[in-house]
Amino acid sequence: MKPHLFLKNPLAVSLIILLALAMLLQAGAPAMAQETSLASSAIFPAALPQQLGLTDPAELQVFLDDLLGRQMEENHIAGAAVSVVKDGDLFFTRGYGYADLEKNLPVDPQHTLFKLGSVTKLFTWTAVMQLVEQGKLSLDADINTYLDFRIPDTFPQPVTLKHLMAHTAGFEDLHAGLVVLEEEDLAPARQWLVSNIPARVRPPGERPGYTNYGAALAGYIVARVSGQSYSEYVQEHILDPLGMQSATARWPSPPELQARESVGYMYAENGFQVFPQLLNHADLFPAGIMRASATDMARFMIAHLQDGRYSDAAIPEARILQAATAQQMHSTLYAPDPRLLGNAYGFFEFSDNGQRVIGHSGGAEPMESMLLLLPDQNLGVFVVYNSLGAGELNRQHFGFQRAFFDHYFPAPALEALQPPADFAERAQRFVGVYRWTMSSYTTFEKFFALMGPTIYVKNPGDGTLLLESPFGEWRIVEEQPLYFRQVDGPFHMAFRQDDHGRMAYLFTDLTPMMAFEKAPWYETPGFSLPLLALSLLLFLSILPVALIRFIGERRQGSNRQPATRRVRLAFQLMVVISLLNLLFIAGNLIWGEQIVFGIPFAYKVVLGLGVLSAILTAVGLVFTLLAWKERFWGFSFRLYYTLVTIAALAFVWFLQQWNLLGWQF
Repeated sequence: MKPHLFLKNPLAVSLIILLALAMLLQAGAPAMAQETSLASSAIFPAALPQQLGLTDPAELQVFLDDLLGRQMEENHIAGAAVSVVKDGDLFFTRGYGYADLEKNLPVDPQHTLFKLGSVTKLFTWTAVMQLVEQGKLSLDADINTYLDFRIPDTFPQPVTLKHLMAHTAGFEDLHAGLVVLEEEDLAPARQWLVSNIPARVRPPGERPGYTNYGAALAGYIVARVSGQSYSEYVQEHILDPLGMQSATARWPSPPELQARESVGYMYAENGFQVFPQLLNHADLFPAGIMRASATDMARFMIAHLQDGRYSDAAIPEARILQAATAQQMHSTLYAPDPRLLGNAYGFFEFSDNGQRVIGHSGGAEPMESMLLLLPDQNLGVFVVYNSLGAGELNRQHFGFQRAFFDHYFPAPALEALQPPADFAERAQRFVGVYRWTMSSYTTFEKFFALMGPTIYVKNPGDGTLLLESPFGEWRIVEEQPLYFRQVDGPFHMAFRQDDHGRMAYLFTDLTPMMAFEKAPWYETPGFSLPLLALSLLLFLSILPVALIRFIGERRQGSNRQPATRRVRLAFQLMVVISLLNLLFIAGNLIWGEQIVFGIPFAYKVVLGLGVLSAILTAVGLVFTLLAWKERFWGFSFRLYYTLVTIAALAFVWFLQQWNLLGWQF
């Protein structure tokens, strides 16, 4: 189905917007250049049973046929592919389902290309490390050294390539204008990067906050230093040496490859529908442009597992990284706590069931992919899906990864933990709402944080903490001060206090690319959403009240006592304020989510309604005081008028708090 026809479906439009936003949250962090030693015996046991791991491709096929078959049926996925490498060779590969339903074309793991989304970043970081080897880049230099525009000097510490690789640069996260639907809306090279510099909201190296902008900057630096475009550089220095003939970093893809690209699907109205093409600006290519087949991704995995070296029957030897560089790239660069999983040089630590794992996940229009490397096992796994329903399967430690590791690397036995005797007295200190750091802080997009991924930490009163999160519900018990482990699982969490001893941050093994910061009470969903709902009800109530008053006045006719001009104006003003606020809310529902395609003029008008309402609310407050002083109406109606005024004032505060008052973009 053609995209322009597809877009006439309101459900489809909503899902496109939601996916585009979800793409930004895909994960896919440099305080140290050497590997951090993680002390958790649950994640790194001293010895592993010999029977663990993969030994038989036929058995693996039986397992994957069953797993992928169930996943695709339950999640409405049209096609998928898997490749597994072991000891420097392709161990297994297979395609599932269809690359093109209309043409009845099955997925071919060797020839079908899939969009990789943020897995592209691994190619970007590999390119960076190549240039570091050549002495053309320094991981510790201010990135402004390599740019022809300037990242603001918000903090004394400069942003470095290490910070970009570890997602600790301290940038806020912005979504506006990240993708477009039409080619004519694409920004020229460099323009998007210069026009969309996110604010630096925390000192670099302090806390992780996943950012697509950081990867885009790194790719731009690769292009500047190498003298080639990003796509040309990756093609010449990574894809060609590895013989990755079914892969490209170019857009549009070369014609011979474009014909082999999988169609993207979503499941709606009891059937698969073609998902329209979401286009990225050229500046964002380093964050998510790659397309590749499963077997070509196997070549990339082998090269990383073999310390930068690749060889096969057709390629005597290729090297994309020196051994020492590859080993450095796989080592821990940043961890918020030395006992937690952290970030390598572009890879994330996804260690699971006693195995050290580094990897990355990606989401792109609407495909989902995941790459996992187990260096100690000389094993790599790549899986990719071509349909919208695969989002949950792509989440690290869940979905595909959970099933694979539980089958081939069963979890070691866990030692039962008993809560510290005094923890029940301290538990309340940890209670609160923690929201993730991949958020906007200075623009109107801050409001998305209110609806974004959040962890609720509660005190059940039994010496544990209850965490309600997007990943599930966990109980955790304190092992050491501020350091916790799941009661029935191996993953750890750590809290961090601010300078006043108050809980400020939560870090988890499950999200090494992200921290969760404790929200003040007035920015929690439990306060903000009821406040918004109550204000909305009062604004809505003015409509029937106005209608009743109008009908009553018409019925009284000439017998009614004429109201003074002040009284009429006071009521009319409150009606106008309520209507403006209702239109503001409606406008945000209609156009607010579409900002991922750019800020439409209609939404700018909506933001203007908020400014006008705020000005009139100040006048309304004056009329409220006059109403009580001069007794405009009876007591009940004066009280009602006051409540609506308070709701209007609360709404102005809400807009100001969430950067919705004015044109903050």
